[in-house]
Amino acid sequence: MTSAQKGKIYESLPVGKYAVGYKIITLTDESRISKPEFNYLGEKNQGDRSEKITIHVWYPCISGSGTRNVLFSDYCYQENLKSSTEPLDTVQKYSLISGKRRSIENWFGKTQDADWIDLLQTKMLAQLNADAARKKFPLLVGMLRPLSTTIVNEVLASQGYVVAMINHENINGFADAALVEIPNLQFAIEWLQKHENVSNQLGTFGFSGSGFTQVLFAMYDLRVQALADIESGIYMEGLYQGISASNFYKPSKLKIPFLHIFSHDLSRQEKYLDDFETKCKFSNRYRLILNQPKLHHWDFATEGYVSSLFLKNRGEAASNIEKSFEIATNYLLNFFDAQLKGQIEGQKFLAEKFKSEKYPSSLWEISNYAAKIPAPTREEFELIVSRLGIDSATHLTLSRLKDDSSTDVMVWFQLNRLGYQYLDRTRYKEAIGVFKLNIILHPDDPNLYDSLCEGYERSGDNENARKYAAITKEMLDKKSNLTDAEKGLMGNAEKRLRN
Repeated sequence: MTSAQKGKIYESLPVGKYAVGYKIITLTDESRISKPEFNYLGEKNQGDRSEKITIHVWYPCISGSGTRNVLFSDYCYQENLKSSTEPLDTVQKYSLISGKRRSIENWFGKTQDADWIDLLQTKMLAQLNADAARKKFPLLVGMLRPLSTTIVNEVLASQGYVVAMINHENINGFADAALVEIPNLQFAIEWLQKHENVSNQLGTFGFSGSGFTQVLFAMYDLRVQALADIESGIYMEGLYQGISASNFYKPSKLKIPFLHIFSHDLSRQEKYLDDFETKCKFSNRYRLILNQPKLHHWDFATEGYVSSLFLKNRGEAASNIEKSFEIATNYLLNFFDAQLKGQIEGQKFLAEKFKSEKYPSSLWEISNYAAKIPAPTREEFELIVSRLGIDSATHLTLSRLKDDSSTDVMVWFQLNRLGYQYLDRTRYKEAIGVFKLNIILHPDDPNLYDSLCEGYERSGDNENARKYAAITKEMLDKKSNLTDAEKGLMGNAEKRLRN
C-alpha cells in the first residue's frame, strides 16, 4: 500500500500488507441473565433477559470485498449500534458526531468547520462488512473505547491480527465491572475462535479506563499470552484503589509479558508503581514513557492524533504529538509481534531502543523489568518430583520460595495431603520428603511432625519415628492447655517413644 493510498492518517504509521475489514456483531449468552425477573415497580420484565455482548471487530480481509470504506464520521457514532447493518437516523448521527467534536474542542481548543468536515469525510483503512482473509490470525481482545483506539485497531488488523473490542456495560466501579466484563471477554473469545479466522494466540490491551479490566483478565485467564495498556493510570492514586479493590487483582498472578505505556508528566502521579516494578515480578514487563511536555491523555488516542493532523489546534507541539502516537503504536505492534508471533524483529525492537532520524531519542524511554521464576504450585511440585525426584523438587521449591510465597505449596494442608497420597502408594521416600518440606515451611506445627513420624513408622524406620516423636512431645509439653487434637498428637508421640 503506497503512502497516497494510505491517506494522511496512516502515512507515518506501521500499516501492514492486509486490507482491513470492520463489523459489529451482537452475541447472546443464554447462560447468563442480564436483568431480574421483575422490574422496580414489581412488573414482570418481558422478552429475552439473556446477556447481550456487542463486539466491534477489525480483521484482515479480502481487499475490495466490503460494502464501502469506513469514514472517520462512522467511528463517531458506531458504539451506539448493535450490528454494522443497523440503521441510525440522521438526527441521532448528527448529535453523536457533534458530541465528539465538542469533546475534542474541550480538550484541545476550537476547530474550524472546514477542517472538521475534512476530517469527517476522511476514508479510514477499514472496509465495512468485508470478507475475512482465509487464514487464522492471533486475537487481541479488549473493552471498547469508542473512537479512541480505532486507528490502532486498524493498524494491528493490517499487520495480521483480529482485534475484538467489547462494548462496556453501564457499571460503576472497576471491581464490579470485572465481574461482568471478564465473562463477556471469555464468551467472546470462545465464540470468535469457533466462528472467525482466529488462532489460539491471544493478547489483550486497552486505553485509559478501558484498560483496567484487561489487567484483571490477564491475571485470571491462563489463555492470555500478552498484556498491554495505553495510559490506563492503573498505578495512580484513586484509580489504583478502584482496581485493587477487585478480588481479581493479584499482581503475583500476572505471569505473561506486560507493556505499560504512559506519558512522562502523568507518570509522576503513579504513586503505586511499585506494584508494576516489584509485585508483578513474574511478568516480563516493559514500561514505555513518552517525554513530550504536556502530552495530553487523549494524545495516546485517535482524538489527539487527528486533532494534530487535521484540526490545527495543537500549535508548535503538533509534530511531537504525532511522533509520540507513532512511537507508542510501533511499540504496541512490536510487543504483540514478539510475544504472539515470536517474531525476531519484534524481540529486537523491544530489547534495544531503536534509532531514527525522524524520532529524537529524547522523545521516549523504554525500560525492561525481567521476570523472576515463581515457586511451583502443588501440581507443579508433583511434576518435578516425578521427573527429577523429591530431593531436587525440595531444593528447587525452597530456592524459589524466596521470591514467591503465594503458591499453594505454602498451604500446610496441601503438602500434608500430598504426603499421605505418596504414603498410601508406598512411595515412602517421596512421602517423607514432602513431610520434611512441610516442617521446614511450618516449623512450629506439631501436627506436621506427627505426619513425619507416621511416614517413618510406615516405612519401617522406627528410629527416626521415635526421634521426631520426641520433638513432637517436647513441643506439646511447652503448652499449658492442650486441645483434644493436641492430646491425640501427644498420645501418638508417647506410644512411639515406648516402641
